[in-house]
Amino acid sequence: MQNKKESTRQRRQELFDSSHSQEERNEHGQFPTPYPLASIIAEDLLSRVGKNVSVLEPSCGTGAFISALLSISDQIKITGVEKDLSLYETAQQLWSSDTCHIINNDFFDYASMESQQFDAIISNPPYSRHHHLSQSEKRFYSQLTATFSGVSLSGLAGLHAYFLLTGTGMLKENGVGSWLIPSELFSVNYGAPIRKFLTQNVSLERIHFFDPENLQFDDALVTSCVAIIRKRKPDTRSYAVFTYGDFLNPRKTIEIPLKELTKLSKWQHLEGYSGEDVSSVQILGDYFKAKRGIATGGNSFFIRSRNEWHQKGISDEWLYPILPSPRTFHLPEITSDETGWPQESDTALLNIPKSSNYAALPLSIRKHLDDCPEKIRNGYILRHRTPWYSIGSVTSAPIVCTYMSRSKETPFRFIRNRSNATMTNTYLGLYPQTAMSDNELDNMCEALNNIPPEILINGGREYGGGLKKLEPQELMSLPITF
Repeated sequence: MQNKKESTRQRRQELFDSSHSQEERNEHGQFPTPYPLASIIAEDLLSRVGKNVSVLEPSCGTGAFISALLSISDQIKITGVEKDLSLYETAQQLWSSDTCHIINNDFFDYASMESQQFDAIISNPPYSRHHHLSQSEKRFYSQLTATFSGVSLSGLAGLHAYFLLTGTGMLKENGVGSWLIPSELFSVNYGAPIRKFLTQNVSLERIHFFDPENLQFDDALVTSCVAIIRKRKPDTRSYAVFTYGDFLNPRKTIEIPLKELTKLSKWQHLEGYSGEDVSSVQILGDYFKAKRGIATGGNSFFIRSRNEWHQKGISDEWLYPILPSPRTFHLPEITSDETGWPQESDTALLNIPKSSNYAALPLSIRKHLDDCPEKIRNGYILRHRTPWYSIGSVTSAPIVCTYMSRSKETPFRFIRNRSNATMTNTYLGLYPQTAMSDNELDNMCEALNNIPPEILINGGREYGGGLKKLEPQELMSLPITF
């Protein structure tokens, strides 16, 4: 009977997914938990709290976790909350019973009215980014989270962060929560208050970081981890356990003393920990700031070879060197001529200062601007840029990173830039926090290229189709020996 219900649930989940666009599901953070993963997380949770317990699922969807729990024990008393009516109806039809109550409500509305506390929580909360939350929602969630946990979150926090803190507040003393959440929570700045909460207010039993290829979230935009939290004041002599790879058979397990963990601002890349003071672990952000290259709004219009611009009658006065696409540029460094132009490429950006008046521009430039294709001219970036033809200020980074790739052998490349060339937003530029000599920059670039591929891949995120990507914040949290 249980297997039949689970098969029905999976079919209905597939129907729901196929009837909602990727954009809709991204906005609402709806990424269903694969049943095999739900099963191992549920089994681990019940091994910590027992099988005759009360469990809250605050974002139950169609009920993957509920199904997994019921397949292990029929003694569990489950409360599932789901905001989406369609998902709620499926969960209600499949799982509702005397010991399993499914509620159609926003979790935070439910939490604000519910006084019951639970032995356990299991959840894959919505991954909605902060920009998908209204200001009124953020205010409400922040106030409720502060009430339940005493933590004030930044306006940049995603919805999952509010879930974790509010949900933990609904646990009984010594209760356990298992949270399937984005790994970035343990590296990004908005997660700092949560990391402090986890080391000072509760006992952090385990954080498991999945390798991207081991977690079959085909459509999620982030790599995930499981945080297992016990609602009990920590023993200052205790350890936090970090595991990596497969949940049941991790390829790496490390134990870090809580007193050392509290010294760290980022927890996502600690695989190299070997017992030394972790405050000595250095990350790339200690040395550099990362910034995306420019978004022109139409590369084919604003970027041509230097020779093409000259043929159009546009002189170097109006041009700025720019790196070619990483798809076509594979060299480890960019050298410079005496004027700052790269010797390996003559790609140039039309760089019209913002202060330039259209009527005062050379005829050759005005003619080029007048010939701008309608599709580019009416694009989002150009419509919101004043004047539309001015890229704005451009800079040159001494090291640039190709932060998107499908390769496992060389997922991301670090290129030493000795020229004045700027770059498009297909690159990340690394800018030193303090002045560095050429020799120091050379050594740093070499060290970056020597980071093992698996560290780079695990530090970023993986999309469907094997596309790997490093966001600036993820790049800055990479461990580095320099």
